[in-house]
Amino acid sequence: MSKASKQFTILCVDDEPRITSALKALFRREYNVLIANSGQEALEILADNHVNVLVSDQRMPGMLGSELLTEVSRAYPQTIRILLTGFMDRQAIVDSINEGEVYRFINKPWDNFEIKEVVAEAATASELPAGTVFLGDGTVVEGGEDDAFISATRGKAIVLIEQNQDVRNQIRRFCTQREIMVYSTQNVEQAITAATTRDNVGVVIVELTDQQETLHTINLLKQARPELVTITLTHEYDANTAVDLINQGQVFKYLASPICSEELYAAIDKAFRRHLYLKDNSASWRRYKVDKPQGVIAAGLQSIFGRLLGAG
Repeated sequence: MSKASKQFTILCVDDEPRITSALKALFRREYNVLIANSGQEALEILADNHVNVLVSDQRMPGMLGSELLTEVSRAYPQTIRILLTGFMDRQAIVDSINEGEVYRFINKPWDNFEIKEVVAEAATASELPAGTVFLGDGTVVEGGEDDAFISATRGKAIVLIEQNQDVRNQIRRFCTQREIMVYSTQNVEQAITAATTRDNVGVVIVELTDQQETLHTINLLKQARPELVTITLTHEYDANTAVDLINQGQVFKYLASPICSEELYAAIDKAFRRHLYLKDNSASWRRYKVDKPQGVIAAGLQSIFGRLLGAG
């Protein structure tokens, strides 16, 4: 038993006692393990205990796992959140990204090696600062428009890969008001060039067209510039794609068309707050770690990155 890992507490939540018992048996040698059989019970435990990692099932009566993640994200942002799911509920998966800021999705039945590896990474990352919002004096708070933040985003830039003219106009209107630059690109190589060679770029907004190419691009950008924050736009939500966008790309928001301006502007605002925080707190980058992609497309994109970074 590792004494070092016993400092971490994980909370396993599932409405089936046999599942929580199995998870407790899997982790008890290395962690302090708490269990709950409902979302409400989990919140009560969280109110009285410091929890490093939450591992929750999705389909539970009373409160879905995605709803629990949202509550925990707001009340206990330091706790890293992992969602177990055996049924790919599209909206729940998307809500876990956009509202619950999930760290990883793990399919049920899980692979013991995979889940132990993910929880170990999450536990270590949970000790890093979790701030995602910016104020001029360095204070981390939720929401709100403030002059210090708006001033800090002036001269910053967005890299945009989006073919829809209406969406491009929506983004440009917001950026014009905030004095944020927009580098509108026509292809992946142009986007990679802009994002890796311009220090003022903080946010990447990418249309999900070719899924694998887009995913690998996001992944490699995150590796090259960990402080960049990505918003992905899609014509239609897909649960499997959403899982990959988190597990391999750590996207910040996943938005589907038609996108109302208020929703888009709020996402961009929050994305810049996250970027500004990460830019000044490099220790927190590991909270948003991605694994290196594999395959022919990944290799091709990696060569583009290599050329650009080598030239820089």
